[in-house]
Amino acid sequence: MGGFAVFVMHTPMADPATEFENELRIFDNDVDEVVQCFYIWRTVHAAARASRKVYDVLNRNAGFWNVALGSIQANSLIALGRIFDKDPRTHNVKRLLKLAEDNQAIFSKQSLRQRKSKILANNTSLLEDYMRDVHDPSARDFKRLQSFVDARRKVYERCYKHLRDKRYAHRERANISGLFAQTNIKELAQLVTDLSKLHRVLWDWQQNSIRPRTSRLRGTAGNQIRRDTVKFLKSLVA
Repeated sequence: MGGFAVFVMHTPMADPATEFENELRIFDNDVDEVVQCFYIWRTVHAAARASRKVYDVLNRNAGFWNVALGSIQANSLIALGRIFDKDPRTHNVKRLLKLAEDNQAIFSKQSLRQRKSKILANNTSLLEDYMRDVHDPSARDFKRLQSFVDARRKVYERCYKHLRDKRYAHRERANISGLFAQTNIKELAQLVTDLSKLHRVLWDWQQNSIRPRTSRLRGTAGNQIRRDTVKFLKSLVA
């Protein structure tokens, strides 16, 4: 995968909801890429520190693992760069939130009723029960989401944007491995988890009119990836 931005094809969508769903899917793909890359990289390093057998297997094939882990590491920075890009011509989280705010009817009670009416066509009482606590979006909802993204953008720009720029700037092809290892890994883990939370919040809001509350989501985005990576490493030393 390369380090190039993915530009928006300005072909007309069927409706704003379809366009939002498309942007949300692209955002989900980018977030998933960051999560997978980060947790694979982190788990391999942690396993090598914890197990002499794993360390020896990796060391016997050091050339391969240096290239593989370096590529995984670099790709996480590429995907983060796409997410926090500010260019309105590309797919990024800024464009996603602007699309949501400019088309608030996507999240309206009326839109939800139309969607759920198809699903619950034979159970009007259940539909009415479901709709009872649904509310139309407010300016505060969008402000809350924007503040959430702005705070994560500051973390990205303070800690990781310069690493991406060093790796992919036209005039500088610096080796970022040492610099990356010196960053705050817990902070990066929180950043990728928060991006995963944001996708879930936006999906729930658009599909089910569950108002955005990022604080209600718990857990770490990479638990399954960590388990799968450990299982793979164990198979190498078995």
